[in-house]
Amino acid sequence: MSELLSQLQQAKVTETMKRFGFKMEDIFPGIDGLKENPYRKHTWVVKENNGYLVVNAIPEKDDQDHLFWEEWYSHAGEIHHHILSLWKPHIHHEIFTAPDSDDIHPPPQCFSRIGT
Repeated sequence: MSELLSQLQQAKVTETMKRFGFKMEDIFPGIDGLKENPYRKHTWVVKENNGYLVVNAIPEKDDQDHLFWEEWYSHAGEIHHHILSLWKPHIHHEIFTAPDSDDIHPPPQCFSRIGT
């Protein structure tokens, strides 16, 4: 088992992605054969709040100036995948401002790109 798959199982991400209707191989092709964990500097967080089921891959604080933050969430029957950053990337679709009640996203604003 790869380090990433073990990390995802411990954080209950694999279980949550199944609730979304995803297989881990669909999201992370070749996950079983990964030699290096591309998320080794991220913490995985699963939360359910106000009708949202959210999975976040959060970079360590010292790495948030150069590593992307990823999230998958389900709301009203739709699944979304966003790639967030504190810097302005070449391609972005919106500037996201977290609401005051948000305890997951980096404050105050971040750039968002819709993932596949």
